[in-house]
Amino acid sequence: MAASVSIDHYALFDDVVAVAKNAHAATAGWRAICVRAQRMVGKKVVQPLSELDLDDEVAALSARVHGIVRNVPSDVDTLVFGLFDGIDDDGAGIYTGFHVAGAAGFDPEARWLLATPTWLPDERFLKSVALDTIARAGVVARGEAKRAVAHALRFGAAALLSRFAAEGLPYRVVVSFDDGDFAEISAGFGAAAVMP
Repeated sequence: MAASVSIDHYALFDDVVAVAKNAHAATAGWRAICVRAQRMVGKKVVQPLSELDLDDEVAALSARVHGIVRNVPSDVDTLVFGLFDGIDDDGAGIYTGFHVAGAAGFDPEARWLLATPTWLPDERFLKSVALDTIARAGVVARGEAKRAVAHALRFGAAALLSRFAAEGLPYRVVVSFDDGDFAEISAGFGAAAVMP
């Protein structure tokens, strides 16, 4: 019987954040995350996920995010993309809850993200087939791999989708699990840069 593998979850999380910040495209970044994660999490778990094409989702997400932020208050300097575990109304399956909100005065040195963003638009919820696929993979994974998929890998995919969906907008991009873990993915170029 094989010994269970120990995963440094902090190192994996830091690695996916670094890739998400620097990737040239969403799918390229996702494949880099998967190659790196495969060493820690295992080929059997990661290889099917590596086939996800995040670029296929970016255009629709970008249109949705750009539409939502048309009504953003002038003091908002940060878009906060939040993640949470969701269960279908009929209980048939899980999905990743994914939404966008805004925050004013974000402190990149803060240890914890504010519990509630300052701007919560009514139509803030987003949909991602890739994130839902990763959530379902996290349910069937076992041992240390389960946490790695549900947390770090899902966060990495969300960070890539969020960063590229918000491309061209003047806001900092932060991705956060609703339980508090977060990372700044891009610094933005400041809301003042687009003001007349």
